[in-house]
Amino acid sequence: MTKPTILLLSLLLLAQPALAQNSDIAQGARRVKQLAEMRPRPDDLAYATSIQREYEANFGRINAADDLRAASDADLALHWQAVASTAFYSDDDGVADATVRVYTELERRGMADAKATDRVFNVLLKTRRFDAARDFASRHADAELPSVPQFIDAETGDMPSAWQFSADGSKAKRIGIDLKPLQLIVVAGCHFSEDAAREITVDPLLGPVFARRARWISLQPGGENLDALTEWNRLYLQAPMLAIHDRSEWALISHWAMPTFAVVRDGKVIDSTRGWSSDGPEFRAQLVALLERAGLLPSGAR
Repeated sequence: MTKPTILLLSLLLLAQPALAQNSDIAQGARRVKQLAEMRPRPDDLAYATSIQREYEANFGRINAADDLRAASDADLALHWQAVASTAFYSDDDGVADATVRVYTELERRGMADAKATDRVFNVLLKTRRFDAARDFASRHADAELPSVPQFIDAETGDMPSAWQFSADGSKAKRIGIDLKPLQLIVVAGCHFSEDAAREITVDPLLGPVFARRARWISLQPGGENLDALTEWNRLYLQAPMLAIHDRSEWALISHWAMPTFAVVRDGKVIDSTRGWSSDGPEFRAQLVALLERAGLLPSGAR
């Protein structure tokens, strides 16, 4: 065998692990993407755990800063797609750490765009790293990220909890929510939710019931945009929005579809309906029927 042939074979052998690794990264990214696009889905918490495990199985061994620095631009971009999708659904601290590490390498190479910057900011908020989020926003002033309020934590015992915002959005205090009494929990946050808040609060039949019995809740800060929360509370004074503290505390809400109207008693959802449309009177009728079944409205009320 000639020396050139031996050299060529040696180079091919050395190249094989790198080619295999590239293939593994692409396959791993596809697996995470397929899971993120899965329909229908199990309940939110189980779904988030599934995506987290898929990400860790495919990328957990190449998460260190040195591994990321050694990756090609194409592989790093695939890794970012996978970790960003995972972090959108998962509130796990390890996933948040990985998101920051991959973003840091993207930024070092000049590959981080505004969408990636926004994702990291919200991941820091979701995992309640409020000081880190505030510092990140100050170092990325060009991104015009929302101002981070002063979050005032408090002990809430075994009750699920939420952040209650001041009128100007500059402060948020953690409060416990007693879910034992009969009440209505409204899962909100989309434009259909805004339509519902605007119309329900002035409805002569529904408005008084909601004023007495309803709580409007959103995902935790980072899951819901901070500026959107402030704007909601500015516009809908009769339907103030609370942002949950931790998704795991609110496992009774299996799917965070918006808007969902859930009748709750003794910490359990006993009945619910979903959806609202200004052009769909059937949604109001469904809500009235729900309240009648729960005894929150007299039978036959319309």
